[in-house]
Amino acid sequence: MSKKRSLTRRVFMIGSASIAGVAIAGVGIGTGYLASVDVDGLGASKNPAGSADITAWINIAPDNKVTIYVPFLEMGQGTHTGMGQLVAEELGIDIEADNVSVTHPSRELSAYANWTMFLNRRPEEEAGPVTWFSQRAIAAMRMVATGGSTAIVGNWSAVRQAGATARELLKAAAAEKLGMPADKLSQHHTEFSTPDGAQTVKFGDLVELALKQTPPTDIKLRGHDEFTVIGKSVPRVDVPEKVRGAARYGIDVRLPNMVYAALHQAPVFGAKIKKIDEGQARQRHGIIEIVNLETAVAVVADNTWRAKQAVEALDITYEWPAEFADSSKIKADLKSRIETEDYTRSDSRRDIPLHFEQAAKTVEATYETPYLAHATMEPMNTTVWWKDDDTVEVWSPTQSQTATRWAAEAAGSAKDVTVHVTYAGGGFGRRAETDFAIYAAKVAHALKGRPVQVVWSREEDMRHDDYRPGAIAKMSAGLDAAGKISVLKAEVGSQSVFASYLPRNLGMPAPASQDEATLEGILKSPYLPPAWQVSAVDVDTSIPVGFWRSVGHSNNSFFMECFADECATAAGSDPAQFRLANLPADSREARVLEFLMEKAGWTGPLGNGKGRGLAVHKSFRSVVGTVLDVSVDDEKTVTLEKAVMVCDCGTVINPKLVEAQMQGGLIFGLTAAAFGEITVEQGKVTQGNFDEYEMLKLASAPSIEVHLLPSTDLPGGVGEPGTPPAAPALANAIFAATGERVRTLSISKAGYSIAEA
Repeated sequence: MSKKRSLTRRVFMIGSASIAGVAIAGVGIGTGYLASVDVDGLGASKNPAGSADITAWINIAPDNKVTIYVPFLEMGQGTHTGMGQLVAEELGIDIEADNVSVTHPSRELSAYANWTMFLNRRPEEEAGPVTWFSQRAIAAMRMVATGGSTAIVGNWSAVRQAGATARELLKAAAAEKLGMPADKLSQHHTEFSTPDGAQTVKFGDLVELALKQTPPTDIKLRGHDEFTVIGKSVPRVDVPEKVRGAARYGIDVRLPNMVYAALHQAPVFGAKIKKIDEGQARQRHGIIEIVNLETAVAVVADNTWRAKQAVEALDITYEWPAEFADSSKIKADLKSRIETEDYTRSDSRRDIPLHFEQAAKTVEATYETPYLAHATMEPMNTTVWWKDDDTVEVWSPTQSQTATRWAAEAAGSAKDVTVHVTYAGGGFGRRAETDFAIYAAKVAHALKGRPVQVVWSREEDMRHDDYRPGAIAKMSAGLDAAGKISVLKAEVGSQSVFASYLPRNLGMPAPASQDEATLEGILKSPYLPPAWQVSAVDVDTSIPVGFWRSVGHSNNSFFMECFADECATAAGSDPAQFRLANLPADSREARVLEFLMEKAGWTGPLGNGKGRGLAVHKSFRSVVGTVLDVSVDDEKTVTLEKAVMVCDCGTVINPKLVEAQMQGGLIFGLTAAAFGEITVEQGKVTQGNFDEYEMLKLASAPSIEVHLLPSTDLPGGVGEPGTPPAAPALANAIFAATGERVRTLSISKAGYSIAEA
């Protein structure tokens, strides 16, 4: 039997600058090889401990314990529970039973590759040769990653198929063991019984026989009317161990003979370490090693506190970059390029100048959003054990398991790298980066034989984040005599996330002109009239930017939904009715808005210093509408009173999980709108901790009511769509209460503050 080749990062990079490049790389490798890639993982295999992997997603042990593998980072969003429910539905088991557990596998299998995230399409949406090649190239490379609200979206069919396949393999084994046709057997949780109940056999007793069965190819998955687990608010599987303090986050990892490292990175973007005076630091008790990492210095000690104290005692000389980034200058550059129409890309329909000339009324506004940090509660950290034989083990709360392995491999001559993914104390896209893993691997390589844990301080975390880019949008619209939008022009200036992220993390070129994130939420907006122009301006700077919860939607929802309100005012129309008049009647947005108006009791202005703001936005295949009620006093203090949210995310896997994600997404967005801003002066980030980068406190949060629109459509994402409507709903509510438009975030720039109860 020929041994399958593994598609390496180097092979992949030869031609993977785009989806077409992935397909070209696939052709170069050969269709025969790609056809052999196990993208489904429906086979069965024996494990050394005596258990069996009945498909890539399910393990059955002889003691009748069932382990469900979920290769997506659990960072509080409940993905282990939701994915577990998909498996349990078709496997026919009770996910709440004591003998069922859900865990993140350390293996990277082709079946786990998140090609939906990389290709921005789900398996049910599109087929064809490009998709076929791209899917298998990514699967062959085993690109295991979490992001883009894609865990359920990309595996809705595949994981249920795995559960059904495992069920049929076990049932066939039970039929053989009990000497009875499979269709005569009944199943109760993890055992099969004969019709009279006289004989039963447990899953654990079927391990050996199940391995010998042939996976069926014609399984019909259950329909919505047959679901007993999907659609049920199953308690989160990770909560019990978190409540007991038994859950292991990255920062909790402890290994024999482990040492600890603190990091100090060059304070200016693009700077390098020129010279280190180690004198005082070397003399401190417990110091083991000082490692120069070119752009940072790590001090290794016998505990984290000693390492932190020592790294702060270092006298470091830096090599400064030729230019220093400055966020205010970046904004000025973007404004200038928008005014001169120096676009990176531009798309349009019909004669825009003519339609503006024919408009009964024109509306124009410019909006600004700042750079934002992720500010996860658990700071960046990774533990690496670089053994003497050059095998490597990594423990990390990472959203990029495969990229983390690559990062470790790049740090030295590693023979074999295993990445153990821990729980994460928040992610929001920050843990899709590899910087914290790269530093840890380099330090561990310098101290071969001992596990090293590198934990970033809060200041290092905030000043060396990969930020949500700030943006500027010049919005222009023409209204017809009936007050409807007849022409729309949107000019957005920002920094390309993909052009920054891909070269930094994957070594892949990514021209800003191909970055859809800059315009997502605008370019395909249902508000677009027959005549429209949507353009992007990109700026290249040393400030690293990356994926932040909802990515470009977080900026563009603010632009579109605030501008929709301004157009409604210009038309003399109610904000909700104006939106309905400009949305296609059969659109999901219109259905969500109508349901939202009903649930929020939308009746128009509230008066007496009270305001009600509205925003509806589609992102990650889900539509979320938010109505936010506020009151504003004479001191411009805003009280967040109540939020009503409606979500259409297709088929709901777990209602309580969706509600929690809507609530969390709203709070995340309100925090950013109320307080968030990262400023860069002379190449340095000025904020360092939560005293300078505030969070919305519980006492300030509104009551939140979430309603889910019933649907049998394919599931949409829920981890991110709750965030985009937050900022525009707040800004629109402030206008409704005060008559003042907030066009620049955070709202503190206009003198507003948030009240604490």
